[in-house]
Amino acid sequence: MGAICLLAVQARGQDVPARVLTISPVVGEVIDAREKATYGLFPTFSANDFQEARFYQNLSADSAVHLRVQLRDGRVVLRPHTSAELSAVRQTIETRRRELAAAPAAPVAGVEAAADSVGRRFRVTLRTGTAFDGEMTARRPRQLEFLTKDLGVVLVERANILRLQELNSELAKRPANWYDIGNGSRLFFAPTAWGLREGEGYLQDISLYFLGANYGITDNFSMGGMVSMLPGLPLRNQFLALTPKFSAQIAEKWHVGVGALYLRVPDFDLTDTSYGVGLLYGTATYGSADNNLTAGLGYGFAGGNIGSTPVLQLGGQKRISRRVSLITENYIIANSSAGMGGLYGAKINWKRTSLGLAAAYVIPYEGDYAVSSYVVPVFIDFTFRFGKPTR
Repeated sequence: MGAICLLAVQARGQDVPARVLTISPVVGEVIDAREKATYGLFPTFSANDFQEARFYQNLSADSAVHLRVQLRDGRVVLRPHTSAELSAVRQTIETRRRELAAAPAAPVAGVEAAADSVGRRFRVTLRTGTAFDGEMTARRPRQLEFLTKDLGVVLVERANILRLQELNSELAKRPANWYDIGNGSRLFFAPTAWGLREGEGYLQDISLYFLGANYGITDNFSMGGMVSMLPGLPLRNQFLALTPKFSAQIAEKWHVGVGALYLRVPDFDLTDTSYGVGLLYGTATYGSADNNLTAGLGYGFAGGNIGSTPVLQLGGQKRISRRVSLITENYIIANSSAGMGGLYGAKINWKRTSLGLAAAYVIPYEGDYAVSSYVVPVFIDFTFRFGKPTR
């Protein structure tokens, strides 16, 4: 017996006793917002407004059936349903049940969605560039279904999904229409503890005459290189730099890294001789790839000897809009005869490229003056990212 509770359903101005009608054992007596989205029910009601629904059958001679919909704003809507409409609802539920029970096919377009993903919230980025946040309500062999705040139920072909990211506290703060601007592996020149993932990389041009590249060999190790192209100098008298880095995530918002900057310095004579100098460093970064603070400590080396004076690095970046990030990086030489200096400015970001413009300053350890380029950029950096999309 289907049964039950009795309810007085108002019809034609009179209170008529009624019982709850179970339309399908799959959804039970009460159809909630998730079941509405999963089985594609009641399309006339927006997912933003819908809270729950029940079917009631009058305990009278006509045995009329009504759908009682409870909306989020407190309103109640009653709608009569014919036998044909009830059959259509049952058929819709059964069809969706069979689709969900079907064995999943091989993943399409590299979009993975684990079996326990249903009920979790994701940021979905489509190949067209459109992005939205929503709760996954169903997985199908070639489609994923989401319940969104503004769009209601959205059914997306897996082949059309570029990125599927589970929402965490940091990602949820970033608007869905803010595209990825890189993995935050450096500020202007200084490294952060964020690393390139396997298959990610970028090409870089600094102030026109310095060309570089970095590539993620694994998720934790990257290698970079840079060469100068100073006019009038032969290749043997150009500078060459190598920048290996190992990085790891130790908590949701914490990354640590170690690395080196090796610089080949030519003698600028007629021979091919040169000497090597560089910096060994460790760094820690707090925050996301878009918004972070970095602190580092490094020691210089030359001719096989490591210096005793540390160099402290402090820096950070803040993404203030879809395209613009503010950045500062600062260096402190910790001895009695040096001081500090650094870069400050902004990066203008596009989906695959960025333009960094930084002014510079120097503050001697002794003296009451500072040297600055103020708002005139002395560091100009153009970057092109390639490979696997980040985050």
